[in-house]
Formats: sequence, structure tokens, C-alpha cells
Amino acid sequence: MRMTPDHKAACPSRYHRTLLRRTGHDRPLLFVITLVVTCITMAAAGYATSHRLMYAKQGWTDEQRGLYYFTAQGGSLMPAAWLEALEADDPSRGRFMSRENLERIGLLFDDTPHPLNPYGWPVGMAIDSDHASGIPQAGPTCAFCHTGELSYKGQSIRIDGGQANFDSKAFGEAFGKAVLATGTDKTRRTRFITRAVALGYPKDRIASDFTAFLGKLQDKIENPYTAADRDTPAGPGRMDAVNGIANTIFADALKIPSNARPLDAPVNYPHLWDMWLFDYMQYNASARQPMGRDMAEAIGQPGVVELLDPVTGELHPEPRRWKTLLRPHGLYELRNVLDDLQPPAWPEHVLGKIDRKLASKGKVLFEANCASCHGIKLIKGTRNEKSGNPTEWHVPVVLLEHIGTDPTHALNFSRNTYDGTKLGLTKETRVQHAISALLGPMKRQAYLDAGIPESEWPRFDGYGRPNTEDPAACGYKARPLAGVWATAPFLHNGSVPTVYDLLSDVRPARFHIGNPEYDPRKLGFSTAKSARAMLLDTSLKGNGNGGHWFTSQPSRAGRIGPKLQEQEKYAIIEYLKLSTNIDYPKEEIPGPVPVPCADKPDWAVDWGKPQN
Repeated sequence: MRMTPDHKAACPSRYHRTLLRRTGHDRPLLFVITLVVTCITMAAAGYATSHRLMYAKQGWTDEQRGLYYFTAQGGSLMPAAWLEALEADDPSRGRFMSRENLERIGLLFDDTPHPLNPYGWPVGMAIDSDHASGIPQAGPTCAFCHTGELSYKGQSIRIDGGQANFDSKAFGEAFGKAVLATGTDKTRRTRFITRAVALGYPKDRIASDFTAFLGKLQDKIENPYTAADRDTPAGPGRMDAVNGIANTIFADALKIPSNARPLDAPVNYPHLWDMWLFDYMQYNASARQPMGRDMAEAIGQPGVVELLDPVTGELHPEPRRWKTLLRPHGLYELRNVLDDLQPPAWPEHVLGKIDRKLASKGKVLFEANCASCHGIKLIKGTRNEKSGNPTEWHVPVVLLEHIGTDPTHALNFSRNTYDGTKLGLTKETRVQHAISALLGPMKRQAYLDAGIPESEWPRFDGYGRPNTEDPAACGYKARPLAGVWATAPFLHNGSVPTVYDLLSDVRPARFHIGNPEYDPRKLGFSTAKSARAMLLDTSLKGNGNGGHWFTSQPSRAGRIGPKLQEQEKYAIIEYLKLSTNIDYPKEEIPGPVPVPCADKPDWAVDWGKPQN
């Protein structure tokens, strides 16, 4: 029986019962005491805030939201006691993890206390109590990058599963500076050690453990496994996750600097509602299985993978080399919560009334110009009660030469190769095969280490779906657009600031990203310069803003429809504010559809070259 959101809120999962038991929260009195202490801690840390926060209506309970925000998926930025004890690089901002320190780079905080977040950390930073050392670790979880927030006239609107608007590079740099300052300043280091021990870190270990941690950090700074000189700046709300994960594994973990690739294809953090219904995930339809997708993301997090013996530099013997910090129970619980996440409803009392007469005209225009790609396409025969598989939605992949948008992300995925000889692979292994070669044994080992019976593996994988090692598609997927109003900026790389600009035949070549102030007329963020904004230059590699054109020029590359008049643009905008999955354009298709170029593994090699 599928549990309703109310059932889930009332009945903690086995995973969370185990986690709460470790902290005594399964006993009612201790739970209440802990919750009160948590509230006091949060208030003392400046957890309460004067800004007005509301949550978009997305079908979640507070309990589901808290589990999404703070459930560990595996990762170790540093021990949890250390992270709470760490001061900001600028001591005037207090704790590194304080609201005052981290809101400035766009991280979000929650006003609702939660027992999994005793220190009042930002959304998406979780405590992993299952670490083999017995010492709780801190690391980011999916909510870190996939929780959005809009601001309008002093009102903040939380978009769960939406696109984060923080700068991940700025966070990493601030963290590194804070740790180095603690290591070099004797007074700060003394304060740090005193606080960390008071928070439970073993007194007899902290001095040597922190010295070792500091040494590893300094080594990474002095000998970076990166090609940063050729990176395209990502800035707030974007990241080249594919190349970043590959660099973490094949350059850093394998200690092969030549495997590093430039981070030159930043993309928006994708919004998560409905994604488990899709037949393929990722912008370039490169993932089929939910758990495979999730673990591929998680192994790019700090400290999850250790392939080599840190002393000898040789590969760990099997099965040791496949042991990771992956938490399949946590990943499964996160997916269960996301199953109930709905596209956000437009809050008329904050952002303004929807012009329903104009929206009805927009629906006609949308069905004529957009629904062939962005409609809901129900795949006949995919519903399976036994496996829990809902009816899958086919997300069409539009060929690069047709859509005309920046091809760098898709080309990198299909062109980039890595020296995998240490793992028994070829010297030029494509990223899809390289990651799959690791994920298979790592996922199996994670299931074994978590005590999950083999009979349960298909369920944890996600509806019994197999993963795919097919070559990635030669295009980008077009997903349904319910709730898209809350997901600016647009196109896969965030190169278009508003829906209005996306529907126009002229777009800004340079604009600022990172400003949370929302424009409810054009559907996007303010492009004004602000303290935490970055100037996005669409002339840089990976940042192209062309394609997906509505234009009167039939020969323009990436033309998908005729030029829209002003009233037509705003009609579509009003419809997008109003649309939900219930009244969205739907059609049933007869069966699964293979992604384009799945039978052409070398499609990217000659793509874009002049034809004879």
C-alpha cells in the first residue's frame, strides 16, 4: 500500500527511526527535550529571522520537508562537531555555519526546528551518524542544490525541489579560508578545539586529526586536480556537475592530474518535481535509473570515494575499493519524499492575480507552439503495481541541430574520455562507461554494507528500472513545464533570464545572476547588480543563449516557431502561472522511445564540422 503524505508524516521510516534512536529521539520525553534544546540553540545562533518566509503549495507536510532538507545521503565535508565549532574566515561573522555568514552567498535557512538539524545549519547540510569511525560527519545532501527561494517586496517564497541560487565556488572558497585561518592562528585553533571537544569530538584525537585534515586541504590547494584556467565561471545557481564529478573521481581519487577537464559547461540545478516519472533524467537524457542517477551525483561529494590506499597510492583490494560513504537508505527515503512533491502553485496573494482570460488564450498558443515537446506523454503499459512503477512520462529529446541551444554540455558528455587503466579500463574511456564501471560495484557494495537483501535491490534502484550505458543523446530533453515560473533563469545553462526573454527573438547578451528579487511580470529574477550577483557573459564557452527561437526568420538556427507578438508572449506567461499537472496537455504514446543517437556512439566526434 502506498502511504499518503499524512501517513508518512505520522510514521517515521526505518532509516529515520534508526537515526533518531542513535540520538535518543525515539523516546518521547527525550524527543521533546531535544526539540526544546534545538529551538534554544537555533534562537541563540540567530536562527529566527525577521524576513517573512512562506512555502509554495507543493503537497508536502512539514515533516516531509524536514526529512528532505536534512537526511544524509553520504558525504564528509568534515566531522559535524568541527563544522559547528568552525569560525568564519572573518571572525566578525561568528560561526562559519551561521546565517549571517552563509546567507550572503545565497544559502537558505529554515525557520522550522528539526531534530535532524540540531545546530540550525542551512538547508541541505546533513549529519551522517553512520560513519565507520563512529564520529558523526557533516556533508551536503540533494536539498543543498535543489531548494529555491524567490523574494518579492519583502516576502520570501520557498520553492522545494527548485533551483538553489547560491554560489558553490564561493562556499568552497569561504570554507577553505576558514579552515586555513583556524590552522594558522593559534588563538582561533584553541577556540576551535575547545568547542569541538565540548560538542563531543574525542579530546585525545582532535589535535592530530585536525593537523592531518589541514595537511590534505593544503595539498589540494597547492596541487589542484583541475583545469581551472579554462573554466567558465558558474556563479550562483549553476554548476558543471558532470565534469566536476568526473574530475573528483578520475583526476583526484585516482591521482591522475591529466584526467582533469575544464568546467566549461555550467548548467542550472534542475528542479526535481515529477522527475521520477520521466523515462530519462539529466539534461542530455543520460540517466535511466533513479538510484544510479542519485549515486552518480553523490560520489562527487567530498570524501565519499576512496579508491587508492592513502599510504601506498595503490588501488585498494576488492571489496575495499568499492566501499563508499553512500547511504542507500537515505537516498531511497529522499526519493520517496520527492515522489509526493508537486509543481509549485502560483501564490496570487503575493505575486499578483492571474489574468485568466489571457491565460485561456495562452493555453491555445502553448498547445500550438510548445506542447509537442513540453506536453505530458504517458507511455502505455509502463504502470506496474508489483514494482510500484507509476505510468512513465516520455520526455522527448530535441536534436542539437534543431533546438540550437549551447551544445557544450551534451558534447562534453559524449566526447570527453579518461585514462581508466588503473581500473582495468582503456586509456580513453568515455565518461558514461567510466562512471558506470564504478557505480555498478559501488552500488552493490553499498547495498551489502547497508544490509539490504538482494531481493530488495530492484525496489531501491527505483521501480525495478535498469540503468543505461547507452551513449548519451545528441540533444536535450524537453520536460513538462508546470511550475516552470519558479525556475529562472532558463535554458539548460541558465543563459536566458526570464520566460519573456525566452519567448522573444532578442535576448540580453550579458546580465547579472544571483539576485533573488523576482519579476512576476516577465517570470524571472532581477538582473540588477547586487552584492552576491555575478555577471553572466553569454559569449563564453558553455554560456550561449541562442536556440529555442520564436522568430520570423525561417533560416535562423534553432527556430522552433513563429515570432510572437507582445500580447501572445504575455498570454503564454499567464498560462504558465496557472498550469498544473491536472489540466496540462496530455497524450498517450504506444511505448518506450529510444533517445536519439543511442545507436551512434561516435556522433559527437564530428558534430559541427563542415560536411564535404
